[in-house]
Amino acid sequence: MRKFLVLGSAALLAACSSNDGSSGQQGDTVAAETPDKPGAEPLKVTLPQLAYHYSLSFLLPDAKLAETQEAHRTLCDRLGPARCQLLSLTRDDAEGRAGSAVLKLRVASADATYFTGEAARQVTAAGGRALNTNVAGDDVSKDLTDTAARIHQRELLVARLTETLRTRKGTVPELIEAERTVASAQEELDKARAWQRELQGRVAMAEVEIHYQPLAAPASGANIGAALGEAVQGSASAFIGGMQFLLSLAIYLLPWGAVVGAGIALVTLLRRRNRAA
Repeated sequence: MRKFLVLGSAALLAACSSNDGSSGQQGDTVAAETPDKPGAEPLKVTLPQLAYHYSLSFLLPDAKLAETQEAHRTLCDRLGPARCQLLSLTRDDAEGRAGSAVLKLRVASADATYFTGEAARQVTAAGGRALNTNVAGDDVSKDLTDTAARIHQRELLVARLTETLRTRKGTVPELIEAERTVASAQEELDKARAWQRELQGRVAMAEVEIHYQPLAAPASGANIGAALGEAVQGSASAFIGGMQFLLSLAIYLLPWGAVVGAGIALVTLLRRRNRAA
């Protein structure tokens, strides 16, 4: 039993030491030139692994909002599912007018600049304009490095314990404990691999979120007349509502007013009698 405990402790200590020393960044390595020393060997620089998020907001004419949103969706479809994926599409069409809309996509990082630029060009062609453009990059290099180290240590632990079980060296309780340790380590290994795939996917595919807002329609004679009619109706409704409130308030206060008035009249009558006496 002791050798299994020593073996597990050594593996855990190795994993901790590897995680503590893995503060570097995971990424592509490129050679940087050294102009001061022409004959020197180029320095190797590790590029950070960045997960990008694009947030765009556009203001569009009412009649062009839905059309432009569909054009952006078509642009994503033309790139193909390997380079662009639709996450969600929402649009609020109420009372015959286009409301706000949102389009969420996942675009390949290499194509994100092209996609956002083409989307802005389509908005300009439709008579709209950009409101906000935000680009944020999240450096996940350390997470990738730590996850890779954790996967390596768990693979070593699983391999050693599996070899022990294969050779069946030890007592029955020791073998049972080794099987439990293997199952736990394998579960941690699967979780680490899943997290590594998620991080790699965030680096490979950028999140693009596009918001659409409608422009106010120009006022026309028919629109002005309709607006005036709505204003008159609103004013009449407000007047009727106010009168109903006042009448309701009077009905609630009338009994209390009668009681207070009777009390005042009684006090006044007593004072007059006292003065006359």
